Amino acid sequence: MEKKSKWKRMIVPAAIFLLAFGLYVGYSSWETKNHEDVRKIREAVAASNDENEDIAVFQQESVKKDFKSVGIFISKFHQNYNQSLGWGGIDSVKWEAQRETAAEINSILKSIQTDNGDLQADFEAISEYAKTIEGGERDKKALLKLHRYFHDLDIEVNGYKKTNDYFDVTEYKRSQNG
Repeated sequence: MEKKSKWKRMIVPAAIFLLAFGLYVGYSSWETKNHEDVRKIREAVAASNDENEDIAVFQQESVKKDFKSVGIFISKFHQNYNQSLGWGGIDSVKWEAQRETAAEINSILKSIQTDNGDLQADFEAISEYAKTIEGGERDKKALLKLHRYFHDLDIEVNGYKKTNDYFDVTEYKRSQNG
């Protein structure tokens, strides 16, 4: 009789562990697929959104080949910051990679032309934060600001509304301009 109760006491925790592990693996797989789907939707929206062409354009063909639209540029760097800073990444920053990213952002920003004063102000703010990082300062607040600007601009420029997070750091607001 004692062997049976011992066996039952071992089976229940093992079953609970396996169930929890299965739920974790399933949820992780679902989240990964969901993030990939969201990225594809954002790129499609950015590429097809005619308003992006009216808001800002690239002055150099070489940049246009890489991004097709300013919306895709915004989406790409928002995604980059999600991956490098999100989910605790801000606590283990790879500063050289961030410096290179900031240099790339500033290089691209130089080729963007916009007549929208609010969007221009946002690009100038992004450029200043990027210059801080590009110059070698290990300023986590500047990285957070960069991430927040790209996040909010991704929502505003690309019309991506499937998030509850909004930092309200940008001057450009789609609803006021469209």
